[in-house]
Formats: sequence, C-alpha cells, structure tokens
Amino acid sequence: MLARTLSAVPLFAVAGGEPGVNATVVPSTASGASIASPLQQVNLLPATPPQTDSWRDEMYEAISMHREVGKRKTLVIVAEGVHDSNLKPIRADCVRDVLTERLGLDSRVITPGHIQRGGRSYAFDRILAVKAILEATPDTPSYTIDVRENKITRVPPMETVEMTRAVADAIVAKDFAKAMSLRDPGFLQSLEGFMTTSLLYKEKMLSEETLGTQVAVVRVGAPAGGMNTASRAAVRYCIKQGHTLLTVHSGFKGLLDDHIHELSWLGVDGWTSRGGSELCTNRTLLNVDPGAVAARFQQHDFHALMLIGGFEAFNSLLILENGRSLYPAFLIPMVRLPAMISNNDPMSEFSLGRDTSLNALVDACDAIKQSASASRNWVFVVETLGGQCGYVATMGALATGVSLVYISEQGMDPDMLRADVKFLKIRYGLDVKDKIEGRLVIRIECASEVYTADMLTDMFREEGGGLFDSRYASLGHILQGGVPTPTDRARAARLSLRCMAFLEEHHQSVLTQPPKSRCAPLESAAVITIQRSALKWVAVTEMVKHADMKNRRGKEAWWEPVKGCVEALSGRSELV
Repeated sequence: MLARTLSAVPLFAVAGGEPGVNATVVPSTASGASIASPLQQVNLLPATPPQTDSWRDEMYEAISMHREVGKRKTLVIVAEGVHDSNLKPIRADCVRDVLTERLGLDSRVITPGHIQRGGRSYAFDRILAVKAILEATPDTPSYTIDVRENKITRVPPMETVEMTRAVADAIVAKDFAKAMSLRDPGFLQSLEGFMTTSLLYKEKMLSEETLGTQVAVVRVGAPAGGMNTASRAAVRYCIKQGHTLLTVHSGFKGLLDDHIHELSWLGVDGWTSRGGSELCTNRTLLNVDPGAVAARFQQHDFHALMLIGGFEAFNSLLILENGRSLYPAFLIPMVRLPAMISNNDPMSEFSLGRDTSLNALVDACDAIKQSASASRNWVFVVETLGGQCGYVATMGALATGVSLVYISEQGMDPDMLRADVKFLKIRYGLDVKDKIEGRLVIRIECASEVYTADMLTDMFREEGGGLFDSRYASLGHILQGGVPTPTDRARAARLSLRCMAFLEEHHQSVLTQPPKSRCAPLESAAVITIQRSALKWVAVTEMVKHADMKNRRGKEAWWEPVKGCVEALSGRSELV
C-alpha cells in the first residue's frame, strides 16, 4: 500500500470575504492534502469520483445545508486530475459555475500550483531525511522512503512505480474500489473522517434503540495543538450518529462546578485552526473528591467518557478505573486521547501537540542559529519545555543541527560537561578563519537541578576564552505552539473519530448486560496509541505497568538513540 513519502504537502487555508456571499475554489495537486485540510466542505478526488450527472446536485445540496445552519464561508478543494465516474474531467471553473449560478455565491478560483512544493521544511521532513540517511550503509540499495504511522519503511523503487501505476490502471478501468484499496489505510480513514466532520446529515446513522447516548468530553492537563480539532471531530461525529455530546469546561474542576454544555455543529466550525484549548483545560485530578465526580456523572447521565490530555489525563483514567468498584457511575466505557507537547506517554510514539511544539522549537532555533552565525563565535544555550521527557529537545536537536543536547533521561555530570567544553574548543579551533559558525546547545528544563541553563552559559563563556562567547535563551511556553500543524490537525480528527467508535462499541456491549449486574471489563478503560506502524488500544491498567509514574514518562524511550545521532552529526563522537 502507498504511504506518506518524504515530501510533505503544506495545508492551504483560504479565508472568506463578505459574510454570506463568499466561496472559494482551490485546485490542488495532491489528493492527500485535500483530505488533510479540515477547512473545506466539499472534496473532489480522482480515486472517489462523483457520479456523472449528480455531482452538481450533491454539491448544491451539501453547501445549501451549510448555509441554512448559518455557515458563511465555503471552500471547495479540487484535486488535480479529478473526473466523474465516466472519467470526464471536472475543472475548477465547472465547480465555480455551480457555486455562482445555482447558489448565487460570489466565487473565486485560486490555484496554488507549485507553491504546494513548499517553502521552509517542517521538523518531520528534516528528521525523516536525516534518519533515513543515517540508517543506510554503503551496501544499502536505493529505496523509496515511506512512513506508516510512526515507522520509516523502505520500498524498492520499482515496486513503488508498479503500485502507483496500479492505482492509475484501476481508475482507467473504472474500478474505483480497487484504486482506493491500494492507498494507505490512513488515507481511507482520513477520507471517512472528512465525510463525517464536514457534511451535514439529514438522518441519524443509528437506529432509534441506540439513540440518546450521552458522551462527555473532558480536557485534563496543559494545552496542546490539535485539542480543538479532536473536540470538533467528536462533536460532529456524535451529531451525525444521533448521540448527545456534553463538553466540560476546565477539566474536572469545571465538572465539579457544573460548567457543562452541549455544542452545536456550527459552534465548532472554526476550531481546527485554533491553538490552545477553546474549552479550557485544567491539571486538577478527580481524586480531590471522586464521590462528587461520580455524583456529577450520575446527575448528567454520562454513558461514555472521552479524556483529552497528557499525564494528568492518564492518572485520571487510572483513578476512574480503580474507582469502579466503589462508584457504579464509573462503570461506563472510557477512553483517553493523548495530547501533550512532551510526548511522554508510555507504550505510544505519538501524542497530539508534539508536532506543533517541535515545529515551534525548530522555528525558534533557526532564528537563534541565524543570530549566532552572524556573530560568528557565539554558543547559545537554549532551554526548552518537556518536563522529565527529552523527546522534544532531542528531536529538535536533530532537526536543527545543534552541537549538544542535555536531557533528563541521561542527566548531567562534571565529566560530561568537561568533555563538552573540550569538544567546543576543538570544534571552534578547526573552523576556518572568518568562517566560524555560531552553535546551539539545547537543554531541557529538568535535565538537572544543579547544572542550570544559567550555569551552563556562564561556564561556556568562562571556558571559551577567545574562541567563543555564550548567550542564553529560554523558549518557555512558546513551545505550546500557535496554529496547530497539519500533522496534528489530521491525526487529531482521525484519532478522535476512532475514540468515538470505541466508546460506541463498548457502550453497545454494556447495554446487553442486566442493569443491576452490569460490569465494565478492563479493556473498556483504554488509551489509543500509535506503536510503530499500527494503531493499538491499551488498557490503562496495562499501560501503568510500563510507566515511570514518578518522572511522568515511559520506562523505555524509543527515541533515545537519536541523541547519539545528534552527537555524531555535530562531530562530538569523533572529536572527544
């Protein structure tokens, strides 16, 4: 199956103009980018073409429903090469004619063209390129480098060409089901997610017997990019299915204060491009008063619970699971969607917000490195967030080409610092005169209580002598990011919908049990994880076995070997 390749495609956001009369048509060169964009309301793709005569009517009906509920802007993305089921091309101008003539909208056509080949490179692309090269040997044959979930895979070029041609052949043969089956599973799930979150449905998807499920969404912990997108997807899925989704403001503190309300389809329309947490979030754990929390569960008749957040959400889910024997209100399916910038979850390689945070770090380090290079002989000590987990610092170091990185997992000691000072002196001594480069050192905030960032800066300044000077920069909460990246947005929607389906499935099994003897199996309180190339559900009781609860991270760090790559690329491994 075809997976995501080395080059990433930027996301295009087109803002509307005059309220109520505006529409934009954007021809796109990549169908994957079209689906990844949560901004559009209609999507035209080559592998899933509309019917010959009905696509205009379907588009008219879909957009009319949006306008009826109060939506004021319309964005239609047309993939390059799109056609109807008889392979007749559909041009952007044809779409514009529907919007203008049938809907009376003032429409514009914008063609991104080769702008989609990108400007600056994102952190993910940099890391993928470096890791792929470092893992190769002189005997390694040429491969196409792909990514499936969080795993780098290598596919022989001819196999890639054959599979690409197979998709084109299936489309020519009008076997569109086969064409879609040859795509990556994530592509299919993204397409389904787009249909769920972007279209309005006249009829509910579930039968009358299963309607009326009350689902609560609670955000626990610090803000992270993608939280709003996940909430938007959950709201629209529940509306489509016929459930009632109740959103809780400010975590469990808001639950105790009864800050609960139901969101509408239009109420979450612009959430995908917003950073932070629209519903607010809070670090307060429910163990302050689990009895009162259970009373709120019973008062609002919660049938299922979705937690979005970091380690606090993990602890909360564990407390809820352990409290099931005391509080019957907790005998409902519960799921957690990891969302934290530090990416410190055990048994999982991805959390919402990690990509947004990583790109914020890369942007900041690029700017600082430019300043350091202009001054020629400066060493900048850059301090980052991340708690006791060095993921962001290490991956950011690999993406920006820093010289040294200090993380909590390996700590700091005098011998290490002595060797690092020696390395910097040798490295600056080898630089060609008048071509000396500035260098960066990244330190995570909790790397050491003794060897602080200020102490490192003073030490490098003192030991540098006439070779180099030192400066200090603390990024702080800048790393919580601004606008979420395309990766965080797309995965937030996709994982949120999987969580909703999980709750739906387990709620159905609970309904089959007698009311007075209902029980909730351990697997009904679970966390959605990404492990290498697969999505997996892990019971919270199993996850806690792999967690370092004191340091709020997993017992094993899958990314830790990357620190060796950073040192190898900077030359430290050879010079010291």
